[in-house]
Amino acid sequence: MRGIKIADRISVLGTPPHIAGKGRIEFGSLVSFRGFGSRSWFHVSSKGKLSIGSRSFINSGVMIDAALRVSIGKNCLIGDCVVIQDSNYHEIDEGSGVKTKAVLIGDNVWIGRNSIILPGVEVGDHSVIGAGSVVTKSVPPRSLAAGNPARILREVVASPDYIRT
Repeated sequence: MRGIKIADRISVLGTPPHIAGKGRIEFGSLVSFRGFGSRSWFHVSSKGKLSIGSRSFINSGVMIDAALRVSIGKNCLIGDCVVIQDSNYHEIDEGSGVKTKAVLIGDNVWIGRNSIILPGVEVGDHSVIGAGSVVTKSVPPRSLAAGNPARILREVVASPDYIRT
């Protein structure tokens, strides 16, 4: 890794995440990782950046691939075995190249277990993604989204100063 920046202390309960690649990683203060069962895996390509905001929690078995940019806001909860990727990894059609598009997850977001967040998705502040969802399109702030593909089910009630725990 070329550069990992930690604003303040982080905590790891169990096995720490495996970190690969030559990109940049920034962890805000008091980020927590849980590593029981399956280990989390972060790959950040040489031109990529991964940022995880203060007081966010990353559960076991999370896979994040940042070829361009993956940003997770403050006070987020990322459930077990969530996949977040900003790239299609391989070209689909001959000569089309690998496509990348940043993934931006706002503050106070909860992403349920086994969900997949695909390239170009933005998840707005205070939103909740139901377990097992495949998120192919952006989710507005204060929304509950679930399904395959994920769709908006209802509004989430949360004041501007609410902190998800």
